[in-house]
Amino acid sequence: DLIVDQTIEKVSFCAPDRNFDRAFSYICRDGTTRRWICHCFMAVKDTGERLSHAVGCAFAACLERKQKREKECGVTATFDASRTTFTREGSFRVTTATEQAEREEIMRQIPDAK
Repeated sequence: DLIVDQTIEKVSFCAPDRNFDRAFSYICRDGTTRRWICHCFMAVKDTGERLSHAVGCAFAACLERKQKREKECGVTATFDASRTTFTREGSFRVTTATEQAEREEIMRQIPDAK
């Protein structure tokens, strides 16, 4: 059963509990309220240390892939503190050679139409 539907990219910190062998927690930023939230769990079959390590590895892999994707696609994000909003520039969508050729053809025709 699903307990929490959490995007791994939003996880900031994950650690096992010092006092309980089966407990672990992570801190993440809520996507809608932008608040930091701490989620704590008690493992059923494994140790909290092992599960927190798995979440930490997943977070590191996600972060690495996201940074690589942003670098390759030229995507940037800016944060407006006055409105507490993010604005993304660019797209992660990879265009095919055919789509790129069509776009270039359309761009060439625009000056001719004027």
